[in-house]
Amino acid sequence: MAGSETALNPRAKGARAKWLMTTTCAAALGLPGVALAQTTAESDAAPRRIEVITVTAQKREESLQDVALSVQVLDNTFLDQQQITDFEEYAQLLPSVSFNAVGPGSAQIYIRGVSDGGDGNASGSQPSVGLYLDDQPVTAIGRNLDVHIYDVSRIEVLGGPQGTLYGANSQAGTLRIITNAPDRSGFEAGYDLSTESVSEGGVGYSAEGFVNLPLGDRAALRLVGWHDQSAGYIDNVPATQTFSRSGITVDNAAYAEEDFNEETTSGARAALQIDLDDNWTLTARALHQTQETEGVWDHDPEDVGDLEVARFFNDRSEDTFTQVGATIEGNIGGVDLTYSGSYLDREVEYDNDYSAYAEYSSFIDYYTCYYAYDSAAGAYDFYACEDPRIQYQDRSQYTRDSHEFRIATPQQNRLRLIAGVFYQRAEHDFDFDWNIPTIKPGMAVDGGTAYFTTNQVREDTEAALFGELSYDLTDRVTATLGGRVFDTESSIQGFVGTVFTANPEVDVEQSESGSLYKFNLTWQPSADRLFYATVSEGFRPGGVNRASTSNIPGTYDSDLITNYEFGWKTTLADGILRFNGSAFLMDWEDVQFTRFDPSESPLGLTQNAGQAQVLGLEADVSWLATDALTLTGAVTLLQAELSEDFTQNINAATPDAPDGTELPYIPSVKGYLNARYEFAWRDFDAFWNVRGSYVGKSYNDLFIASRSEQDAYALLNLSAGLSRSNWTVTAYVRNATDERAELYRNATDFDSRITTNQPRTFGLSLSQRF
Repeated sequence: MAGSETALNPRAKGARAKWLMTTTCAAALGLPGVALAQTTAESDAAPRRIEVITVTAQKREESLQDVALSVQVLDNTFLDQQQITDFEEYAQLLPSVSFNAVGPGSAQIYIRGVSDGGDGNASGSQPSVGLYLDDQPVTAIGRNLDVHIYDVSRIEVLGGPQGTLYGANSQAGTLRIITNAPDRSGFEAGYDLSTESVSEGGVGYSAEGFVNLPLGDRAALRLVGWHDQSAGYIDNVPATQTFSRSGITVDNAAYAEEDFNEETTSGARAALQIDLDDNWTLTARALHQTQETEGVWDHDPEDVGDLEVARFFNDRSEDTFTQVGATIEGNIGGVDLTYSGSYLDREVEYDNDYSAYAEYSSFIDYYTCYYAYDSAAGAYDFYACEDPRIQYQDRSQYTRDSHEFRIATPQQNRLRLIAGVFYQRAEHDFDFDWNIPTIKPGMAVDGGTAYFTTNQVREDTEAALFGELSYDLTDRVTATLGGRVFDTESSIQGFVGTVFTANPEVDVEQSESGSLYKFNLTWQPSADRLFYATVSEGFRPGGVNRASTSNIPGTYDSDLITNYEFGWKTTLADGILRFNGSAFLMDWEDVQFTRFDPSESPLGLTQNAGQAQVLGLEADVSWLATDALTLTGAVTLLQAELSEDFTQNINAATPDAPDGTELPYIPSVKGYLNARYEFAWRDFDAFWNVRGSYVGKSYNDLFIASRSEQDAYALLNLSAGLSRSNWTVTAYVRNATDERAELYRNATDFDSRITTNQPRTFGLSLSQRF
């Protein structure tokens, strides 16, 4: 919690960094989340030890070192020290997590190499990773919440299938953002201010603050607020374009602008905790955030220039969400009971220049050059062509409510149980329009300017019973058996198509029932050593297609991952060294592939096809090397590939992706190493921090014929600061070597661009605690 922060933990808006890790570091070093048990001033009085980190990965409060599960944790102290504020920043510190994104709020998240390469189609497959905000799953196809990270207790990543306790979507793993709870023990407050300047870009700033207010002996209120204005660094340069078929030339004078990719994130959070009596506690939470962007976060260094693009329509987005929830915890007869319910309401507006498609596709000529079909002549009447530029618009509303009731017997019992019931309902009401403002009369859907539209409502529900039963076979050996029984339903209703579409109305649904299991055997030979072996399953729900073909049916089934894992948790050298890790093999069956193939259908369709396998190793280490120096790091090594041929079209002579093809967006190695040195200087406490991270090469598609290699990259961040009393000043350099990371080679808009990181950035922050 924020109360555990030291004066040496500043807050600041960060960007990215470079570090060329050696092979030795990549093989040996591990996890973040290490905090000093004493401050520098106290180190002479008692030896330092790695601080115990409490997690709730298994829906109980436990020490990280006692959890027989691969859990990577970024705790409050480490998040503050590293100035983490958004998804892209904390993803650098989670080697088991990879992603692709075209900008803020658009990330598709993958854990342990499980990626089918889908394009995030709202009518396609659900994600393979469960994203949680406190107790609520908030997973969304192609648009996972980009929650501003401030006054957050910790971020937990649970590696491998979590099907028994977390259910749908936690097929490859679960990512949990856990906010700080109110604290009745005393008043606490703080604020953080920062400003930064981006090389070849603009100036950004942020202001954040929190206050914790005890309300008598039985209640407390915690209030948090933030406003973050990120600097732009991509230039939309003046340009012209001549469309080859119509001969029309257009320019982007109305949209050209330097440093036009700006992001503004503002929000507030409130939490109230009340002890209803000696046995029951109520915690109510509310969070509201708005994220607005202008411009794009990819550049075109090959055709336009470094940190430059040529865009011919407006690019913008506004993503607003509100989450409210309540948790009631109590105890009856020694059994803990918990109810948690949450509701999420989210609205997204997104505009994107789609003009490159007009050059790519001859179909656009029908909407901009032809007026009517002359049946007698057997040809279209040809008129003067109009400007064929296209702007894509997304107007989405998401709602989700979830409810869970569970019981847990005392942790000290030899036989112990955690079990519960769960229900969630998610609805996505979306209107996607591909607009041509100069479209010919009669060619637009519903008399507007869209030549193609998707106006539909998707609903997904899950109901489940779950439980895990653990029994101590001896004082050192524990066996755990878990299971989940579930029912899922998915439906899509609405319109999709053009004025030429014969059957534009869609009304399809699918339901499925099933079960999952987990078996774990844990051996704890001493208090500071634990070894475990696990077999577990995770699933991704089935769904429906908006159309069917001779090759692809109208529905598809869930796909399943079976995980075989061996892991270890160790605390060594009298508590100054922590070394955790796991090795695993995951078999992925009936993989859901969502693809757009114009030869098959004008719509993106999903099918169960093929098998895949992931072989991996995760390792993490935290070392209090001296009284002043702390080293932390993490690494994940993966071999993620198809285990049989995948052919999208059954009539194809050769497979689109043969057995052994590497899965897309998955680097074979990812890791980081952080060094922090704390010392006294004159009348100040001081520190310096160096962090390097490395991401190996990957591919941006599964299909051999169309994919491109995304280059490996390495980033370096530097910071140093002074503190005295209750304030800290920090100077930092992000991306010190000015690396252009290839985060994502984006070809979805038909003009290949590269989403890249923020250039070298210099910043200064001030934080104060009361």
